[in-house]
Amino acid sequence: MDLVLVGERIRCERERAGLNQRQLASRAQLSQSTLTRIENGARATVTLAELDRLAVALDIPVRLLTSGDPVRGRVRIAARINEVVAAEREEALRRTLEVLELDARLDKLGPVTVRHRKIDGSLSVPDEDLPREEQGRVLAQRVRELLHLGCAPIADVDELIEQLTGVDTAVLRLPKTTEGFTATDPERDITLIAVRACDVPERQRFSFAHELGHLLWNDGAEVHQLDGKRTPGEKRCDAFARHLLAPEEGIAAWLSAEELPEKGVMDERTAALLARHFRVSFMVILIQLESMSLITKEQKTGLKGPTGAQLAQQYGWGPAYQQERESAKAVRAPRRILERAVEAYRQNHIGVRALAMLEDSKPEEVETRLKDAGIVPNPPAPRRADLSRLVARGLAKD
Repeated sequence: MDLVLVGERIRCERERAGLNQRQLASRAQLSQSTLTRIENGARATVTLAELDRLAVALDIPVRLLTSGDPVRGRVRIAARINEVVAAEREEALRRTLEVLELDARLDKLGPVTVRHRKIDGSLSVPDEDLPREEQGRVLAQRVRELLHLGCAPIADVDELIEQLTGVDTAVLRLPKTTEGFTATDPERDITLIAVRACDVPERQRFSFAHELGHLLWNDGAEVHQLDGKRTPGEKRCDAFARHLLAPEEGIAAWLSAEELPEKGVMDERTAALLARHFRVSFMVILIQLESMSLITKEQKTGLKGPTGAQLAQQYGWGPAYQQERESAKAVRAPRRILERAVEAYRQNHIGVRALAMLEDSKPEEVETRLKDAGIVPNPPAPRRADLSRLVARGLAKD
């Protein structure tokens, strides 16, 4: 057993649990100096009893300390990042793996009974000989047709993804350079699409739609930029996200029902109301309007600039937009995994810290919410003493 690796795992798990060395040492009935030497790999030996106490204190299986987690070694990742920064990519991966590792641990507690209901029907991707913009438009149209969405706005993109593909979705506290992150555990056939918690709700929705495009095309794209420019795969998924969230037919239908100040004239207010209707960024609407020949490239350049928050204040939905910003900043654990974890907590199989990790909350806050909902761990089953072993042990001592 490599004690240096063991020490690194203990330190990582301690930091994930939000504990300092003094707190963990106290819980594991070790001195802080002993824990320091163990984490630094400076101890010549570490007993299994010590590792067991540390694992109990960290609320994890002891094998995670002795052997590491196999999930990390087999998970395939695809991150869409603005800049390739190794440290921040690793941070995004770590947060995503925490969720998948917990889900894998829950598998060992019993059969998987909680799954997303996936819609019946097949979905084919467009011919790759088509222009990228057309590929994105056609695939978005097929998704809408399969889900019977017509040209209406999409309420919850993450729920649409779960319904369409059966994969898990989450909003996690990712680094600012990472907008979207998809991780697949091929052995368990589990995929998690995560986007960054931020204060721009329309960006979050677009990131979910963009990640769905990569998943449907199964293109395995891992970089956001290439030589300072967006890759062809990224541009195709951008087109898919735009047409999925703000279809041209929907834009045309909305405009036909509005009394515009002057036919054929597109002003900032009209474009802003369109962006609000479909819950997309102002720039997405401008791109769609140019694609539909409703504005020129010069008009698009002249109109772009204001943020969603500025437009909301200007045109009357400021308070509602502020509420949406607060919601977009909140971590949202994958519903399926959180449901499994709550039941495991109720059955006294996992501790509250595992749920706190999923919800990005303090353990005591999570425990209070669960208790208020009537969810408390079942008392542990009494363990029967093995009298024959006790007698044998007593005779051996004699």
